[in-house]
Amino acid sequence: MRVLFLVAILLAGAIGMARPAAAHPHIFIDARVVFQMEGGKVVAIAQHWTFDAVFGGVVVHAFDKNRDGKLDAGEVQLLRRGAFDALKDFNYFTVVRIGREELKLEKVTGFAAAVKDGRLTYSFTLPLPQSVDPRADSPAFLFLDKTYYVAVELAKHNPVTFDGAAPAGCKTVMRDDFDNPIYFDSVVPRMLNFDCPTG
Repeated sequence: MRVLFLVAILLAGAIGMARPAAAHPHIFIDARVVFQMEGGKVVAIAQHWTFDAVFGGVVVHAFDKNRDGKLDAGEVQLLRRGAFDALKDFNYFTVVRIGREELKLEKVTGFAAAVKDGRLTYSFTLPLPQSVDPRADSPAFLFLDKTYYVAVELAKHNPVTFDGAAPAGCKTVMRDDFDNPIYFDSVVPRMLNFDCPTG
């Protein structure tokens, strides 16, 4: 029953309403990120999520109407409306920050869901409302649920790739975001930055 309760929270889009005492992670996502580049600027972020077996299994059970262990096109659409679309209120667990300003991510393209090796996966792309210049804007990218109800971790192998060319000499690095702790200031999130040569 506890797992079903967690699903109900996600489906209702009420992740952030969990009681503080219960807000430590209950759902776990391994994520891979693809920066889509045009003219050396980030124009969109594609993501691939793999959910933990327990939570993902319950979601699949809820939407796999024909019980074949797969998600057909109609079931994916039901899942999107019943679960994924609610994440808009949480910026799809994606923060793009320039200085102190966070971009509002409201559009999603290419959503897909599947069961791979027994795990629920999502794939989707978030077009940015404005292109982001890794050199001039010094952006920070974070992939997290600020309520700390869901833990999003970048995959250990090949977590970040590019579709299109990044500015010459630039590379991505992970750093602790000490200035913006979450969960009652007790958790320091990790942020993805671009390191680019100066001059």
